[in-house]
Order: sequence, then structure tokens, then C-alpha cells
Amino acid sequence: MTPETTVVDLALDRHVDFAHALETYVIYPWVRDGEELVRPLRTGLGDATITTARIRQTDPTTLRATLTGQHLSAEIVSDARATLARCLQLDYPYDAIEALIADDPVLAAAVAHRGLGRGKLYPDVFEALCGVVCAKKTSFARIYSMMRNLAEAFGEPTTETVDGATVYAFPTPARVAEASDEEVRACKVGFRATTLAAVASTLAETGFSWHEWRTRPPAEVIPDLLEIKGVGPYTANLAVNLSYGTGGTAHVDTYVIDVVGRLYLDDPKPAPERVAEFIDQRWGQLGETVLDYLTTDTDIWVAELGTRVGVKSGARA
Repeated sequence: MTPETTVVDLALDRHVDFAHALETYVIYPWVRDGEELVRPLRTGLGDATITTARIRQTDPTTLRATLTGQHLSAEIVSDARATLARCLQLDYPYDAIEALIADDPVLAAAVAHRGLGRGKLYPDVFEALCGVVCAKKTSFARIYSMMRNLAEAFGEPTTETVDGATVYAFPTPARVAEASDEEVRACKVGFRATTLAAVASTLAETGFSWHEWRTRPPAEVIPDLLEIKGVGPYTANLAVNLSYGTGGTAHVDTYVIDVVGRLYLDDPKPAPERVAEFIDQRWGQLGETVLDYLTTDTDIWVAELGTRVGVKSGARA
């Protein structure tokens, strides 16, 4: 069957810089192809329909997405458009961040370096969980290869190619749950294979579909994720933040501890509890958003403050 194609335009907020999306956090199956981002999306009932988007900036206020798929109904197109707007965070209230910059030279330096554009969200909570699990106890740069390996091993191929390589959709929980431990470990995920299998099996057993989960309140989702063996509060909250865009507490890991400790607390090794309390008191519900700015290219922009941090950003790996 010949794939169908249609074009949709996405309005850009004045704050969003598409160059930032092209250059940072291009975690598979986000793929850069020149000045375009390629992204397979699961749409429709049961997440069964794969629609691939090619996104480029056509003028200062517009992104244009060329959608390709076997069934481009009005509902599928609407789903894809909404997913892209959410993942690229095109509708975020950036004025709230601008208000924080005035009396925060550290945050001002981070924003001056990259603009107010934010990192990309995951299209669904299963992919977000896999991304957070893959990030455990490793350099951020390894996430890129692990997520690509999982997609190429268990995801479906699309009709899109980049540099001669087929672009794969990220797999469903059911597909990963079917895999053996050896097959999952062959994706070079190491000890994370056990948790990835638990995540996939649990969501597959519950009949997970983002098509149904997307309207659930994040506060309701987090307790469900905590039922998964190997998923603790850090993983559950961050996965919710990185898929719904909000709802979980701000994450505190070794990178965040180093950056907040050195740049705000004058302490390179503060207790995680102290860092979490500082984030909550200073930024409240905007904590995760602020951390997105502070942990991107940190080793580059802190030089303008005449200081340094003990970590290196993996945003451009």
C-alpha cells in the first residue's frame, strides 16, 4: 500500500528556537536530517498506527511537518499535530521563565546561551520510562545508543531513511515484553535490562496505550508507575515530567546536585535533600523547567560567569 502524505503547520511561540531542537537532545527515534527533524509517532487506537513526521522551520513563526503514514485520517493528523506541539513544547508559558531571569544571573546566563527553547518531551510514558532507565548510572551520552538499539531491535521500520539508514519507530511495551533477557541485553543496556523488562511486562499486562493514558492526570499516573519493580520515585516522577510535561517533582541526580550546589549553594557536594528543598522553595512548580535550562550545555555557559562545574553536558552527544 502506498503511504499517504499530508502537511501541517505548527505555530511557533516567539521564544522557541528550532535550532535548539535540531542540535540538542536528539535521542532516537528523533533523528536529524540536515535542517529537518524526523520522528515516527504512534497514533490512533492502541497506538497501532505509525505516522512519521519530517519537521522544518519555514519562517520565523512556523514549523512545517510533513506527515507520512498508511492511514492519515483527520483524527490521526490531529493526534500527530498535538503530539508534536507537546513534544517540542511549543505551547509552554515561557513568560514565567522570563520573569525569573531578572534577579537570577545564573539562570539568565543559561537562557542567554540557548534562548528560551526547551528540550524535547517523549511522545509517551513508556518511551520516557525507557529513556530514564537507560540514563541510570551512566554518562548521558550512552542514552543515545541504548535507545537507538532498542528501537532498531524491537520497533517497526518506517519508510523514512536518513543517511541511508532506515528510521525505526520506538517499540510498544508488548513487543519488548516478548523479548528474551538475552535479546534485551544485546541492545547494550547492561544491568538496566531487568528494569526495562519489568516496565514493558507490567505495561503490556495492563494493556497500556498512550492513546488512553494521555488524558490521565499525572498525579494518578505516578502511583501506577511505582507499582513496577525497579521503578522508584525518581524514575516515576521524571518519566511523567518528560512525557506529560508536568506533574512530577523536579529530579535530583548527580548532575543537578553538582550544578545547583556549585552555582547556588556554594557547596560542590550538598546533600540531595538540601538540593531538592532549595529547588522547591526557589522555583516551585517551575523547578523541572529551570533544571532543563541549567543542565543543558552547562560546562559551556558557566564560563561566562567566571566559574566552572564538575559535570559535562550530554545534550549534544
